[in-house]
Amino acid sequence: MRGISPARSRRFVLAAVLVGMLSLTGCSTGLSDDGEPLTVEQADTLAQVRFRLAAQGDGVVRVSTGASDAVDHVSAELTVDFDDGIAWGDLKRGPDGIAVTEHVAFSARTYLVEGGAGWQESSPPSPMLTVLFALGADRPENAQLLRQSDARYLGSAEDEGEMLQVFRAPSADGERTDGARASTRLWVDDRRALRRMDAGDDVALVIRPSDVEPAARIPEVDRMLGASDE
Repeated sequence: MRGISPARSRRFVLAAVLVGMLSLTGCSTGLSDDGEPLTVEQADTLAQVRFRLAAQGDGVVRVSTGASDAVDHVSAELTVDFDDGIAWGDLKRGPDGIAVTEHVAFSARTYLVEGGAGWQESSPPSPMLTVLFALGADRPENAQLLRQSDARYLGSAEDEGEMLQVFRAPSADGERTDGARASTRLWVDDRRALRRMDAGDDVALVIRPSDVEPAARIPEVDRMLGASDE
């Protein structure tokens, strides 16, 4: 691996990002609303999922934000470099069936769109896109601290034909003191691989790691985003 981004060493940074953007609750059929404290085995599973994803190197994710029939709906298939904190691929804006496809690349600070004049800076269609950089971690979480946090096991549920274990991630500081709770959910298969992350429902934000081969890096984009392929 290349050098680790400092942002990825933060404990459950995706929970912090989502808490800042969203205040959502909700559960899928068959899942507990309150959840149960983690067992030793469940805490160990949850501690590994983000590290295992990043350890595989560049990966492809499918992202969806908003209702599929809404004008602000966004869907994308993106290759993510967790080390450099950049993503690139095809993004669709608008309702399914009539959405406009764009070739995009972005980091947490810069969003690029490929047009007739090459790659140009633009405004991202959703601030939640950068949450995907928090999917990976440079090391496993502390399982003991996870058991002491407000992380919960919500049960098992089917997603895209696969039965998965569903966890609610801990709040950014491990425990909310205002009576609210974190909404981030992590869906994990029996190999401890992350198969889905969402913001607490099926609409606001859903990210699914994919087995599709990563797209080739784009040297021009690397330079514009300050990334390195060394």
